[in-house]
Amino acid sequence: MNFISPGFALFLSIVFLLYWFVFKKNARSQNILLLVASLFFYSLFNFLFSGLLIFSMLFNFYIGKLIENTRKRTARKWLLASGLIVNLGILFCFKYFNLFSSLSFVNNFNSIPQAENIVLPLGISFYTFQVLGYIIDVYNEEINSCNDLLIFSTYVAYFPKIASGPIESAKKFLPQVAVKRNFDYALATDGMRQILWGLFTKIVVANNCASFAQPVFENHDHYPGSTLLLASFFYLFQVYCDFSGYSNIAIGISKLFGIQLSRNFNAPFFSTSIREYWQKWHITLTSWMMKYVFTPLSFSLRRFKKAGTLISIIITFVAVGLWHGAEWTFIVFGLLHGIYFIPLMLFPKKNNDPLSHKQTFFFNLARFSKMFGLFLLIMLTCIFFGSRSLAESFGFINKIFSDSLFSSMVWPPFTSVFRTFITVLFIVILLATEGMQRPQSHELQLADIKSPYLRRTIYIAIILVILLFGSVMHINFLYSRF
Repeated sequence: MNFISPGFALFLSIVFLLYWFVFKKNARSQNILLLVASLFFYSLFNFLFSGLLIFSMLFNFYIGKLIENTRKRTARKWLLASGLIVNLGILFCFKYFNLFSSLSFVNNFNSIPQAENIVLPLGISFYTFQVLGYIIDVYNEEINSCNDLLIFSTYVAYFPKIASGPIESAKKFLPQVAVKRNFDYALATDGMRQILWGLFTKIVVANNCASFAQPVFENHDHYPGSTLLLASFFYLFQVYCDFSGYSNIAIGISKLFGIQLSRNFNAPFFSTSIREYWQKWHITLTSWMMKYVFTPLSFSLRRFKKAGTLISIIITFVAVGLWHGAEWTFIVFGLLHGIYFIPLMLFPKKNNDPLSHKQTFFFNLARFSKMFGLFLLIMLTCIFFGSRSLAESFGFINKIFSDSLFSSMVWPPFTSVFRTFITVLFIVILLATEGMQRPQSHELQLADIKSPYLRRTIYIAIILVILLFGSVMHINFLYSRF
């Protein structure tokens, strides 16, 4: 049961009505309902893994209290180490064991078939990083440990974010569920608008992109470089719109319950540098990695000055790649993004763009060329993200830069010139909307449009587009497997 299934619509409606009409008395009642609903939602994917989720709640709740209540520095360090080992150990066993079980890079170069033998618990990467951040923050005395198991369990299992985030910090989330929520009509309607935009980006843009990209990535040997180049373009937008669509739906659903989640994407393709791109792409993961991986690493390597910073960046982005999965393609994906920071570090003045953070839609030619160049670089790197092995990735890229790049297009099954044109048109609409709405918290926050009739017309038009051009061929969200 995912966010765009009829079953979830029924589930959400029931929980919403119970939340505001039956369990509205106090925060405890509201949290009991959210926790029960979240555990039910999670158990529908795999009932046995609910036990693992419950263990994570209990273990991290009590280890956090022990860390806070222990005054001896050495004992606190051992408690923190125990928390890190248990959480990372569980993550390693389910997600990374097969990658490191073989010492032969050559054997893993073509594929990692063993990785399919272990079923990955839903959202384990997301909720593990949340609880890791929590116990580290308690250890560093940035926050107090949570004294209410119900509140903490709601934080870990909260169903809008359990499958694919955002990776929410305890400092922001816990205070929201510690108090009674009152129904906020403006917040709820804003959440509905954000859900609508998320449905558009997922069902219309991402799924139509997938209809072209997926068959090409699965059989790239059968297509010329021209088709592969277009497929890599569509695949990047598939990944972006699939995950940003999920994030917008999750944030919008949470607003219906009076709880604000963190923004996860902010028009990343308008970035002019790799630093700015990662400040706007999967924002909560980037923030987590910067705080808990890059900062301590750069501090420990500060004696090496700029070289230490570069090493820290590369290690951090290799970790970003590994976070996505136990495959060499993800490691290379992260490594390349880390390498892209090198010119930024070596020539900071040359790569500084004073206009990069200004919320304007129109750009000068120099800035547009930076945006376009960065986009191409990210698009080619994303081929590693979408390929099943390094051999496939290099074969794919090699064919793009071959003579077949200038060959006639070969269309994948169930696609057409018209469908491809429509998909490109929706991508253009998506980018134009993001460009104009960058000052807003999401794309359908139409504060500048004063006419309610015009706003309603826009909402109706989006609903019609979803009904007429939405594709249900690729209903699952990509990041639910991470």
